[in-house]
Amino acid sequence: MEKWAELGEEMDQLLKLRTPSLGVKLLKRVEDAPKDIEPLPYPCAVCQATGTARYYNKPVLVTKKEVWACQVGGAALGFWDPEDDFKTGERNAGMWAADAKATAKLVEGDAIKGGTFSAAVIAPLAKMPVEPDVVLVYGNPAQILRLVYGTIWLGGDRVKLITNGHGSACRETIAAPYLHNELRLAITDIGERKFGAAYDYEMVAGLPCAKLPQLVEGVRGALTNGIYKYPAAPSGLSAWPEAALYRTGLTKRP
Repeated sequence: MEKWAELGEEMDQLLKLRTPSLGVKLLKRVEDAPKDIEPLPYPCAVCQATGTARYYNKPVLVTKKEVWACQVGGAALGFWDPEDDFKTGERNAGMWAADAKATAKLVEGDAIKGGTFSAAVIAPLAKMPVEPDVVLVYGNPAQILRLVYGTIWLGGDRVKLITNGHGSACRETIAAPYLHNELRLAITDIGERKFGAAYDYEMVAGLPCAKLPQLVEGVRGALTNGIYKYPAAPSGLSAWPEAALYRTGLTKRP
């Protein structure tokens, strides 16, 4: 088993994830995709492909031809530059926001330079046929919080969540980690809920695959040795243990 598959399996087990962690491999040419993975046979959004990969537990290929249905997703993955009426906000004015000026702000966000890539393989890490560029983890806020704890466990910095409510998978947790080489968080957006079958309570985290070993190590340490067990055992309805009182400074060490 490839290293990323082993790490993905451990991550799924540590966090008790409902669906498997995903890998995303960006491809310059469609021809570079593994021959046994066929594109989705209908127009779709990137988030629809991630939903298909995680719920059907299988690899999915998307190309410029399929994801043309979503300007945001294709632009985020570097398939193309957005069309002019999309960038000005005229196309979706009155639907995404009150007017074209307000709608144009929703087009802003991280995106890989247009023309850089032509396709992407999205698959559960256990079934990822090639080393991914980015890893996606879907979970509830408590599970995603454990990723943050895993980051700080090994001395990492605060984790960013930057959003305008559009592009949670494509821009905020694929393009942003790829461009900035860091873990990013997002709230699953309206597209992921409508087309990717994301649940109301779900969030998504994205990180460069090269950082996966360190993150898994941190999550393992935080959940095994720290106070960050998942699920958390509630203690607020009973007397605090002496060790907790000491950590807060309310009592002195015996």
